Amino acid sequence: MSENVQTPKGNTKVLILATLAFALCFASWSLFAPLAMYLRTEFNLSSTAVGLLIAAPVLLGSVAKIPMGIVTDKYGGRLVFTIMLLFGFLSVFMTSFAHSYGFLLGCGLLFGLIGSSFAVGIPHVSEWYPKKRQGLALGIYGVGNAGTALAAFGVPFIAESMGWNKVFIIYSIPLLLMAFVYWFSTSNAPRSANTKIPTLSEKLKVYKTSGLAWIFCLIYFMFFGLFVCFSIWLPSYLNEFYHISPVKAGSFTSVFVFLSAFTRILGGYLGDRFNGRKIMVFLTVIVLSLTVYLNLNVSLVTSLVLFYVMGICLGTGNGVVYKLVAEYFPKDTGTVGGLVGAAGGLGGFFLPIILGTIRDYTNNYYLGFIFVSLVCLMCLSFMEEKTLPSVNKRAMSAT
Repeated sequence: MSENVQTPKGNTKVLILATLAFALCFASWSLFAPLAMYLRTEFNLSSTAVGLLIAAPVLLGSVAKIPMGIVTDKYGGRLVFTIMLLFGFLSVFMTSFAHSYGFLLGCGLLFGLIGSSFAVGIPHVSEWYPKKRQGLALGIYGVGNAGTALAAFGVPFIAESMGWNKVFIIYSIPLLLMAFVYWFSTSNAPRSANTKIPTLSEKLKVYKTSGLAWIFCLIYFMFFGLFVCFSIWLPSYLNEFYHISPVKAGSFTSVFVFLSAFTRILGGYLGDRFNGRKIMVFLTVIVLSLTVYLNLNVSLVTSLVLFYVMGICLGTGNGVVYKLVAEYFPKDTGTVGGLVGAAGGLGGFFLPIILGTIRDYTNNYYLGFIFVSLVCLMCLSFMEEKTLPSVNKRAMSAT
């Protein structure tokens, strides 16, 4: 009989440091976007080349969440996060010496790996908290998404005063410092001495045996994908449709981003106390209704209110999804969380492209909102009780 290990009641230090590390990784991961205008001029790039440069780290960071989640389940978040921070420091620092587009693109692919840091922190944080508190803890950790704002606000000032290449040096140093802090100040949750480390094939087995994992992928594709989509798409929409300046459009969009990032805490908190499936249904119906209402040619103020409410719903939904992932898959949180996170990242990659293509070919935004409504309807069809049973019912059916 294996040794009993008491369930940890929480670890505030791990939660705070994981959130800070995640925020720093996300800030460095998204450096190409605010630097696009400087890099275009420096290397005489076309719009296509700039788009590829921005997309490369995003796409790699999304896909890499799958192996990173598996590795974290096996070796623990302390080691994996520390190595990731060190790798991030080296790759970001190296980018400051880029002298050609190919070199720049290669560096982007390298530091794109730190975009998978979300899948590392999720299992590391969740293993320290009991089920009734995991939602709130993971919601707080998810606030690290706001790290993109550290890049959006800080990069232009550094680039204007010191040059674009200095940006990478300045943003790489916190990654190095955090790597040492994380290694010496955090730890993995205690495990039984007789706990067998699963093999790769055993970890991958959950992808074949659990349809729930793929359903969570679809739902997170919608919630997180739409959050990223509107974060990118909203400035152009406000500028073109309501004819406001790019500066104002960016300011209004930043409110949307912060609301979505910080309401992940609310989503985790609600997921701890209420039926997560019903919360997701409620939020999806609201988002669906808002996209329909946006087709009615509303005023700028009304439109902003609708988008801000949508941001709150999307952020809350993101928090609920990962609360449920940790609850349904306590032994495979990193493995399933990595897969779900990858799906959300791909949503953030493809949905803006789809909406942009619809805008280019139809010369209006209404069909884009209709497309978003259809995505919501599709996800609703997978949120029935028979598809997402309660954890208790699922446990009973497994025995």
